[in-house]
Amino acid sequence: MEVAVDVWPVEPVCSPLYAGDGHDPRGRGGASGRLALCCPRSAGGSVCALSQKRKGSEEAALGGRPLALWDWRYVRLHTRLRILYTKILDVLDQIPKNAAYRKYTEQITNDRLATVKAEQDIKKLEDRLQLGQIEEVILQAESELSLARKMIQWKPWEPLVEEPPANQWKWPI
Repeated sequence: MEVAVDVWPVEPVCSPLYAGDGHDPRGRGGASGRLALCCPRSAGGSVCALSQKRKGSEEAALGGRPLALWDWRYVRLHTRLRILYTKILDVLDQIPKNAAYRKYTEQITNDRLATVKAEQDIKKLEDRLQLGQIEEVILQAESELSLARKMIQWKPWEPLVEEPPANQWKWPI
């Protein structure tokens, strides 16, 4: 099965092979820049097993229409965001339940994860989250995951080693 695309497509889940025997500008061996959805694991010219296996569930997520090449990017972004939010929640489970950081971050992350699970369309998801483009939301989630891991090391919920000076929090002095 071969899909011809006149514009440069976003990478699909499987490894793409470009049709043609010449050299394309991206150095992938195809003269025409046409993309053949096949994988080194699959028989020549056929769609890889991973693509075929996931196709049914993704078609359902896309409202029953066939999965186009550019849709792979959105499926991957949507999945990446869901995984990041799940990882954040897993890390937050290691923080005491009475810690303020855990309470508020867990609440926000659960709300966002529910939105991601409920909304499959990327444009609608961006509108509902109101945090920018999905790529920006992924960057925010990656930063939050990094911070949550650092919070476990820092342990800000533990009491101070020594009492602060009496006027430390008074302004102006």
